[in-house]
Amino acid sequence: MTLTTLEIILLIIALALAAATAYFVLSRRKFEVKTARHYEQHYSGLLRENESEIRRLSTINSEIQKLAEPHAIRVHKTVVSEQNEETIAAEYKKLEIKQQELTERNKLLWNMSVSIEKERQHIQQLKNEIESQHHAVTSSIQYAKLIQNAVLPSKEILKESFEDVFLFWRPRDIVSGDFYWMKRIGDTVIFTVADCTGHGVPGAFMSMLGVAFLNEICVEFNEETNPAQILEDMRRKVISTLKQTNNIFEQKDGMDMGLCILNLSTMKMQFAGANNGMYHVRGTTLTEYKAVKNPIAIFPKIMPFENHDVDIQHGDYIYMFSDGYADQFGSDNRKFTFRRLRELIVEINTKTKVASEQAAIFENTLAEWRGQREQLDDILIGGYCIR
Repeated sequence: MTLTTLEIILLIIALALAAATAYFVLSRRKFEVKTARHYEQHYSGLLRENESEIRRLSTINSEIQKLAEPHAIRVHKTVVSEQNEETIAAEYKKLEIKQQELTERNKLLWNMSVSIEKERQHIQQLKNEIESQHHAVTSSIQYAKLIQNAVLPSKEILKESFEDVFLFWRPRDIVSGDFYWMKRIGDTVIFTVADCTGHGVPGAFMSMLGVAFLNEICVEFNEETNPAQILEDMRRKVISTLKQTNNIFEQKDGMDMGLCILNLSTMKMQFAGANNGMYHVRGTTLTEYKAVKNPIAIFPKIMPFENHDVDIQHGDYIYMFSDGYADQFGSDNRKFTFRRLRELIVEINTKTKVASEQAAIFENTLAEWRGQREQLDDILIGGYCIR
């Protein structure tokens, strides 16, 4: 699906509104959750104190009963006659004081229970509001996901140019800063996997810019166009659009990218990478093509991107990826690493060449490696089997 610059701008504005809403509501949500937790802890403490106070007052009441019964019922007349009036009066005075204390304590407990109930109702109201706002924000971001998916090529389009293909795409926060893209011009296929700065809504903004820039650049594609040239054009557009300088205090937003141009008639392919490399697998032999250590963005030492010629045969697999899979921490607090990723790809190719089965192995391996750890970044691996 090719979008015009105006359409891309409108989509980015839609995402910006979603991001602004999400930022405001989620900031408010954090404050209200913190407030609700404070009230809950405070009044839970009061309830525990009240329970202790109730037990103490119950003991006082029992003592009152014990003191009252001997004088009201069980005191024998001979015992009363032996007591002087002043002692009896003093005992009853103590009883009256304790009874008054009990009455005051009961009033205090009643007032506190009323206050606690009001705070409970307030906390419940906050909870309901937070849930409603969370639903609204999530719905907005879910809609942004539909927009992002709409501008990316479908698997059906990809499969028209490749024998088989899979895209193991796992956004961390509904929408993703990782994206894939493809364009076919005659017998030439241009395809890429990119990793934008950030994740979630901010990363999705950059991915939309990346798609827009690739569409614009490839309008002028010809037989002389090469991957390094496209990456250079991408870098110029990012620097210009984001008004980037080498100011050390400036945010260096951009993207890492691996890009291939494949001629299906001559079976010739070229690759160039900006921080992101590429793996070429034939049988079970993996060849790594390294990227230039520069992003698609401003950089202190800007180096030119380099082309690599790749000899392609039917059945070969091309793998491009973001760093999300390799950087994922496991249950033993270690990263998966690119070394393990290369070993996994070789192992996968000894088992199956079916793209969907390869994707399932990536899925199961990641789940086993993560355990209970949360996903730290967007994850994207593209596997392309050459026709």
